[in-house]
Amino acid sequence: MRVKATILATMMLVSAACSAAAPAPQQSTEADITLSGPVSITLWHALSGPQQVALDAMVKKFNETNGKGITVTALNQGNYTVLGQKLMGAIQAGSLPELAHAYESNVADYMKAATVVDLGPYKDSKTNGLSKASQDDIYKGYYDTNIFPQFGNQLLSWPFTKSLAVMYVNEDILKELGKPIPKTWDEFEATAAAAVKKDASGKTTRYGFGFTTDASYFNAQVYSRGGSLMAADNQTVAWNSTQGLQVLQMYDRMNKNGSGYTPAGFDWQNDLPGGKLLFYFSTTSSIPFLKDIADKTGAKWSIANLPQADTAKPKTVQFGANVAIFKSTAEKQLASWLFIKWMSETDQSAQFAATSYYMPVRKSSADAQILKDYWAKVPQGKQGFDLIQYSSPEPNVRGQQDVRNVVSDMMTSVLAGKATPDAAIKAAGDKANAIFKDNQ
Repeated sequence: MRVKATILATMMLVSAACSAAAPAPQQSTEADITLSGPVSITLWHALSGPQQVALDAMVKKFNETNGKGITVTALNQGNYTVLGQKLMGAIQAGSLPELAHAYESNVADYMKAATVVDLGPYKDSKTNGLSKASQDDIYKGYYDTNIFPQFGNQLLSWPFTKSLAVMYVNEDILKELGKPIPKTWDEFEATAAAAVKKDASGKTTRYGFGFTTDASYFNAQVYSRGGSLMAADNQTVAWNSTQGLQVLQMYDRMNKNGSGYTPAGFDWQNDLPGGKLLFYFSTTSSIPFLKDIADKTGAKWSIANLPQADTAKPKTVQFGANVAIFKSTAEKQLASWLFIKWMSETDQSAQFAATSYYMPVRKSSADAQILKDYWAKVPQGKQGFDLIQYSSPEPNVRGQQDVRNVVSDMMTSVLAGKATPDAAIKAAGDKANAIFKDNQ
């Protein structure tokens, strides 16, 4: 009996040791499931005009062709500010849509309630994910901006309506001046000053530059001057240094010498093709609005990168909203992923870019005939596309949405003569760092 017991105990120990040594099977996740029936999902977005028409067409195509019983309903919620407010309200009420249009700073705020799905497992799923080649085809900057170091490097959103900061140029005025598109900031200021015109009464009838106090274009100028937006630890700002001060000093000079002015709302879109304005910084997604007016006035215009401190190392800001998926059911989350995955495939990315005027998210989209045809009709679209390689994302840390307001107020205070550039950037930097500290 003792021998049998010893043998049995030995066999059990060997069995246990073998079991412990055997590699564990790979665990499947919610990203690997197969949809079992019809699924309806809702997308909240902030697109309007021709861009909403383009999105609606893509949604219709997906609904008709996905073959998995997925139905997407796309609902406009107003502009990005209103959309963000509604989503914060929906988080509180527990009534979120399945997915939503969102900037990185918004996503960071939504993570206070841990409501956003990590898309990493979906991207890498053998069943429903993307191959390495497919992942590498997406512009790295567009991908990287959706990875959030503050939240364990989770992939919390996906490239959607991407664009970048560029300089809009009235080519007719440049031709009249006999000057090329400026490459450096000194050339920019000189050309803008030369463009100014006044009537007999001394009233300015043409300006060189239209000021914008949107934080993204301050950030773009900091980048173009060789600066950084965040410190290496990603906890404090870096724009409150030499390059940020240079931006404010230029605004101050051009405001005082009369070469720049602040257009009301979107008046610049009339002023530039109307011959009243030479330069303006805006997003590539403004192309359709400017094109409509320029087609009526006959003005020649183009898109270029912002002037640079070092023309050998050009840089600008990459932005445009992404899309985030909110936690719901496994099937709704997968259906949402399959939709945004489909939207970012080469053919759809090219089609959406050609009809919405946003940038394609894939390099391979440049070979699509629909995009080539669009660029032949709208060369400014290709001019913008060629600048993607020089674009870098804005911060995606929690509190950044509030910091954007601080930056805008900083620029406004300088233009209104309420603060010197030095005092304004010191106060804004301190306020921004306090916001980030409160959100860590």
